[in-house]
Amino acid sequence: MDPSPSDPTAVFIHPPFTSFPEANRHPGGLTYALMAANPEWFLDPSDFISSVSTNSNAITYPTQLEPPRGWCPAKKKDLKDRGSGSWPEGEEPRLRCTFCRRTYAGVNAKSMWRRHVFEKHKIAMANRRDTIDRTRKGTPSKFGCFLPRLLPIPASPYRGKQKRSGQREPDFGSRHT
Repeated sequence: MDPSPSDPTAVFIHPPFTSFPEANRHPGGLTYALMAANPEWFLDPSDFISSVSTNSNAITYPTQLEPPRGWCPAKKKDLKDRGSGSWPEGEEPRLRCTFCRRTYAGVNAKSMWRRHVFEKHKIAMANRRDTIDRTRKGTPSKFGCFLPRLLPIPASPYRGKQKRSGQREPDFGSRHT
């Protein structure tokens, strides 16, 4: 399944990703969509920072070579437009690994793709949730992501009082600080 340099049909593309077949027709450079359209193009795992890389010039995996957000038509109105409940056999959209010939389909395909790249090829993607430029309210956690700031829960005005139906509001103890 893994391509090798001796494979006559495989084309290996290396950073800075400007030298690939018909590169002059793609001024935006190499993207995941272009890789997906050319199933015999591959990236070399040794070009990227990983737990097993010894390449001193290794780079982080570029986000333009990740599958785009919202790529899966199964999540969108496309299936309604097609008038069927699912894709015909063999026609469902698939994500392909940029390092080997493995492909993934379905609504969880991107997560499976990321896990495959990490577990098989030892290359971690940048976690978009860790970026500093996000404007979400919260505080940085020890896990490197933002967690919502927990606010005290005000006491219920009904605590300990009789309701009209004759039942008491349950007292869950003091939950505020």
